[in-house]
Amino acid sequence: MKKITAVLLALIMLLSFAACSGKDKVETTTDAPSQTEEANTKGNGFANDKGDNKEDDGGNLLITLYNADSDEYHALKGKIESIDTGIGSEYGMTGFRFVSPKNGVKVRLEAIMWSPIVDAFEVTETIFEISTEKDKIYEFDCYVTETIPDYRLVAEFGDMKAKYYLAMDGYEVVTKLLMVDEGNTPEEITEDSAFYNLCVARAISDVFYNDRFIKYEPPVVWDTLACAVTLNEFKLNGTEDYVNMIGLSEWEADAYFSTLYPTLIESDTELTENGNVVAAHFSTGEKYLVMPYLFEKFSTNEFYGVEDNGDGTYSVKIRIDDYRFEGYAEYGLAVIVEPDANSPFGYVIKEVDYCELPRG
Repeated sequence: MKKITAVLLALIMLLSFAACSGKDKVETTTDAPSQTEEANTKGNGFANDKGDNKEDDGGNLLITLYNADSDEYHALKGKIESIDTGIGSEYGMTGFRFVSPKNGVKVRLEAIMWSPIVDAFEVTETIFEISTEKDKIYEFDCYVTETIPDYRLVAEFGDMKAKYYLAMDGYEVVTKLLMVDEGNTPEEITEDSAFYNLCVARAISDVFYNDRFIKYEPPVVWDTLACAVTLNEFKLNGTEDYVNMIGLSEWEADAYFSTLYPTLIESDTELTENGNVVAAHFSTGEKYLVMPYLFEKFSTNEFYGVEDNGDGTYSVKIRIDDYRFEGYAEYGLAVIVEPDANSPFGYVIKEVDYCELPRG
């Protein structure tokens, strides 16, 4: 009888220990959204559905981002990895947490600055970059602006990518954001787009320097870049100012160069003091100064639309009117462009061909 009692007591103690161990273990609840949810939230909007969500191991969902003002943010349970952004305590700071249904999603927070001359955000600093563990909770604080954002969160996995700009979006309720792959569909090329003016500059340059050996010489390359910058600057200002030089950051100059001439090496195209683009070293770093330049204003141009070539490239059709000589000459040009996610303009220019334009 004493042996039986001892065995029972041992079993009771063992079960009690197991129960206590179960209470000490904290389970992680990711609340990861299912593929049936509203995955493609427009703009910077957060999904408002607060229903229970099943774990999602694949698809185009990269991370789910939670705002500190939401119930879902505080409902996340488990070990949390805090990321120090070093931004400091400022008015407008907001707490965020994110969870990924995948291992190896690269998530980074970037400090950004709007460049009107490129019509895109320039990355000035990477605040942090981590590679996710599936279902692990990460948290960070960041400054959220009311208008133009100063920071953006980027999630990448293979060829999938999603971005979120940390700015107030005007939605009534913000709870969580499903950051899903945005796809690689480039923006439409229109006459109002900044990229179109790069196409115009290459087309005019091709008419002005029609020798295939000359048109890739350094002076021609930098004159073409100066023309593209000038066209965009005049469009921004609404006036044709031929007095003030146009200042570009190294990032902006590289964006123009690598888009206009993606196969050329910039270091092989030496800049000269008497050219239209000069690299100057200021206390703030390397700066490119552009003298307003429009190939002697010898021409006018007209947009004839964009044609899909069916091979991953597009033809931007432009008519160039040449007034340099007595009389008048008209040229139809097809600027062959290719979508490129690495270009802030969304495309790069591959070649310029002469073509027939529709009449009437």
